[in-house]
Amino acid sequence: MKFIHTADLHLDSPFLGLQDAPEDLWQSIQQSTFTSFERIVDDALKFKIDFICIAGDIFDRDQRSIAAENFFVRQCSRLQDANIDVYLSYGNHDYQMVTDETKVLPANVHVFGNQVETKTLKLADKTTVAISGFSYGSRWIDDDQTSEYPIKANVDWQIGMLHGALTGLKNPHDNYAPFTVQELLDKNYDYWALGHIHKRQILHRNPIIAYCGNAQGRHRNEAGPKGYYLVTEENQQLVPEFHETAPIDWQTISLELEETDSAAELVTSLQRQVELQVNDTKLTLVSIQLTGSEKLTDELIVQLDNGSILARLQSQIKDTATLKFWPYEAKIRVSVDQPSFTSLDQHYWDEAAQTVFTHENITQLAEKLFQHSFIADQLVSHKH
Repeated sequence: MKFIHTADLHLDSPFLGLQDAPEDLWQSIQQSTFTSFERIVDDALKFKIDFICIAGDIFDRDQRSIAAENFFVRQCSRLQDANIDVYLSYGNHDYQMVTDETKVLPANVHVFGNQVETKTLKLADKTTVAISGFSYGSRWIDDDQTSEYPIKANVDWQIGMLHGALTGLKNPHDNYAPFTVQELLDKNYDYWALGHIHKRQILHRNPIIAYCGNAQGRHRNEAGPKGYYLVTEENQQLVPEFHETAPIDWQTISLELEETDSAAELVTSLQRQVELQVNDTKLTLVSIQLTGSEKLTDELIVQLDNGSILARLQSQIKDTATLKFWPYEAKIRVSVDQPSFTSLDQHYWDEAAQTVFTHENITQLAEKLFQHSFIADQLVSHKH
C-alpha cells in the first residue's frame, strides 16, 4: 500500500505585504500554493499511489475564490483519471457544513462530514483500509473529538485523519480539536495523518502520528522545506518519507554592516553578502537583519529606516538576469537590553522631550494621580 499524507494547502493565500514585488515575482508568489499542490498531484501520478489524504485547510478561507475551487477540482480530476481516490476533511480555515447538496467535487473525492465517520476502501490487491475523520463545521472546535473515533476495525490498515492540536496548559491552539498522543494510541490505528500545525513533525513512531506541515510557507515563520509525506508499507508498518514541493522559501539573514558613507556602496555590499548566504536552489524571500549600525553615517541610517536603501537594493536585484531572491525587508537589529542612539536619534529625542514632557502635559495625563498630595508636591518642585 502507498498513499500521500498532505494538509494545510491554503490555496489562494493572500501573502500580505508582498504586493509591491515586481509583477512576475508577485505572480509566482501568489501561485506558489497552487504550484505546490500541483506538484503533489504530479508525484501521486508518478508514484502510482493508492489514495491521498488531505487533513484540512485545503483553502485559505471559508469563502474560497472561484479560481481556487476550480483549480482544486481540476487537480482532483487528474487523480480521478488515474483511479486515485481523495479523502479530505475541512479545517478551521475552510470550515463548512458538509452536505450532499453542496458537493461539487469529482466522484473520486470523499469528504468527511461534520461528525467523525469512517470510510472503507478495498485496494486492487484486496487489502482493506479504513479511514476515519471529520470536517470542521465552524471556525473553532473546543472539544476533544478523539472519543468519537472508533477503535480499529477488522481491516488490514486503519488511518485516522485529524485537523487539530496537542492539548496542554495554556496552549493557544486548544480551541482547535485538542487531543493527546495517548488518546490517539488508544485507538490502535496504524497511522495518524494530522493537519493544522504548519511545522512538519512526528509525534510518535510505531505507529506513526505525524504532522506533514503545510505545503508552502506563507510568511517568515514558516521557513524551510515544505511538501508532503509519501507513506508506504514496510515490514508491517506504515512509514512516511518527506518530499519537498514548495517553489518558494523564506530566509532570515543576519549581516554585519561594513563601514561606508555611500548609499551605492551600502546597497552593493548588502547584495554581495546576501548572495553568499541565500538558498540558491529556489526563489527565496529574504529578511535582512543588520547589526553594526555605528559604522554608518546618520544619513544612511535614516535611509535604512525609511526604506530607501531597501528600494534601491530591490531595484538593483530586479535588473539581474535571473531573480534568485527577493529582499522584502532590511532592518537594523537593535539590542533590547541596551538601546543605542546615534547623534541624530539623540537630537530628535531631545527635541521631542522639550515639547512632549511639559508640566502641562504631565498634569493633564496624570490628573488622577494629583489627588495624592505627595505626587503633586514632587511634580511642582521639579517644575522649578
